[in-house]
Amino acid sequence: MRNSFSRRDFLKTSSLAVAGAAVLPRLPLGNVEVPHLGIQLWSVRDDMGKDPAGTIKALAKMGYKEVEGFGYGEGKMFGMPYKDFVMLLKDNGISMPSSHVMFTSASYDASTKSLNDASKKAIDDAVSGGQKYIVCPYMADPDRLIIDKMIPVYQAAGEYANKAGIRFGYHNHNFEFEKRGPDNRLLIEWLLHEVDPKLMAMEMDIYWVRKAMHNPLDWFRLYPGRWELCHAKDMANTEKQDSIEVGDGVIDFNEIFKQSKLAGLKYYIIELENYVTTPMQGAERSLQGFKKLVF
Repeated sequence: MRNSFSRRDFLKTSSLAVAGAAVLPRLPLGNVEVPHLGIQLWSVRDDMGKDPAGTIKALAKMGYKEVEGFGYGEGKMFGMPYKDFVMLLKDNGISMPSSHVMFTSASYDASTKSLNDASKKAIDDAVSGGQKYIVCPYMADPDRLIIDKMIPVYQAAGEYANKAGIRFGYHNHNFEFEKRGPDNRLLIEWLLHEVDPKLMAMEMDIYWVRKAMHNPLDWFRLYPGRWELCHAKDMANTEKQDSIEVGDGVIDFNEIFKQSKLAGLKYYIIELENYVTTPMQGAERSLQGFKKLVF
């Protein structure tokens, strides 16, 4: 498959995105000024499974004003109707600009070149809840082997989302930096080159980029303006390089976030996958660690 969008197209689209990011209202948070800061609820997944109302209340008390959801299915999130969950957030002074929803090869009908009804409903519900983004969090293992067939899926998701008034996005892990597909390109290159950048934002998970032994700044420079959201979790200085609370590891977030305008970053989202203490304590420690950043 040839590259569908030229380098010139990338730079044109990217310059618009960077310009948009530059005029966003910037909100002070300790020594750091960021337009949006939240937490991916996967960080406190066990707590959300046991007591979503209590967990949201506790996150609000910590100082979180935004969350990124996950686990949507059949019109529900965390066991409650989607609209009720959105109301729970609102009652606690929290908004949900983005959520993670899976889009796989099964989400798309190649004969009609359209999404299935379940995927359309997920997008429609996200719009009804006031979300700005609906993000595919992962590429299923079998789908990685057919990346050329996944491009139409993401393109269709982006087109439907765009018409509905929301932005489709993709969140990376480390496997996107492996070579796959008919022409042996990196999966991340397939995503960046073959899906119209006007239809798909990128959510950079900084930890996973580092885990793949790549430098986030290199990707900011190669594809400026494409990285509208990011996940911030640190990397432990151990052999396993587990994820750890922001500020407790080896990732130089100050150096990375100095280039936020180049990247097009608008939404900073704290995430934890492993815990030194408890998930809730980790969520609070990560927020405090983020506040100490000075950029």
